[in-house]
Amino acid sequence: MIQFDQIPVNEKNPVIYIHIPKTGGKTMWGLFEKQDELIHIWHNRYFEKLNERATYLTMLRHPVDRVISTYYYIKQYKRDPLNKVVNSMSLEDFLGEMQDNTVENKRYKSKSDIRNIRYRTVNLSTRYLAGGDPDAVKRAKRNMRRHFAFVGIMDLYLESLYVMQKMYGWDFSSIQRRNSTKGRPKLTEIDPNIIQTIETYNQHDMALYTDAKKILKEKLNQLKEQERYELNHWLQQRMA
Repeated sequence: MIQFDQIPVNEKNPVIYIHIPKTGGKTMWGLFEKQDELIHIWHNRYFEKLNERATYLTMLRHPVDRVISTYYYIKQYKRDPLNKVVNSMSLEDFLGEMQDNTVENKRYKSKSDIRNIRYRTVNLSTRYLAGGDPDAVKRAKRNMRRHFAFVGIMDLYLESLYVMQKMYGWDFSSIQRRNSTKGRPKLTEIDPNIIQTIETYNQHDMALYTDAKKILKEKLNQLKEQERYELNHWLQQRMA
């Protein structure tokens, strides 16, 4: 069961999934919907420490991959508020808006405001985990280590799901990928200069992602022999 953007009331141990845009959110929602437990999805809310003993979860994506996916998603999805303005843009034009330091990095009231390109592409993961500030990377890292029970990684997606379901006794046996962006190039096909530009403007997200991936790899390395066997079997079934 899932509930969106609500603060849990009278729940002893609420489970809250912080959804950062373009990190496989709709696929996760589909998995959470099938669980007996109520899982809160904060889709339009940043991290906030509640008085209750809440369990926080999230998924991070490599910043370059997330920004590229954002661009192609906006171009393809006609209902996106920025579709009309971005549809005629090249990737270089789009990144030009990302690099415009004269634009304050905040969420603008009108979702179709072109300045929201910067909001959607510059240190967005840091903003969500820090509680709203895209520059507070130390706070985001501290929150991640102190308050998040689990942080998955998109490029270790199946491994992340395996660990998550083991931790909470959930059933993720049926995974239906939703809302994947079609027709976008692979990162290996992107100009290295573009990759470097995105990384430069997302240094906080890069640092956060690197820390989270290190933590996940440590969890995977700590799996017992039987769990490693189960994980390998899990991966083989879903990659077949």
